[in-house]
Amino acid sequence: MDPSRQAAEARLLAAGHAREVADFARGIVGDSSSGVDAADRIRAARRLRLLSLQVLNWTVRAEVLHGTPWPDLAVALGRGEDALREEFEASTLQWARDHDADPASTEQSLAAAAALDAWYERHADDLLDPDTQAPVSSLFPPPNV
Repeated sequence: MDPSRQAAEARLLAAGHAREVADFARGIVGDSSSGVDAADRIRAARRLRLLSLQVLNWTVRAEVLHGTPWPDLAVALGRGEDALREEFEASTLQWARDHDADPASTEQSLAAAAALDAWYERHADDLLDPDTQAPVSSLFPPPNV
């Protein structure tokens, strides 16, 4: 698989985690006036933070695979380049190799992208969100016929 496809696959995962963050955050808003105790509210907030970190981590992996220079990534994250490389380089490349080896990955990715597009369409705000058709599926070029 080519690096641009690998970057698209990682962006797909980031988008999936972003959907999970949005849906989970909606639940926290819904519990605002409920009888949930302090410990449960704090656990929910901690879980939201961890879910958000998954969005960040997969976004970084996608940029690594896209070829964004390490110094640019370090500046964007406010971290040292060496520490960033240590955290992301080997694991990102290993994920890409493993993902490439899965014969079902393309079909699964296209289905996941279509599901995220449908979710986006249901939740899009006409005034705030760009008028984008299939924003996630657009990561993947149509197959050659």
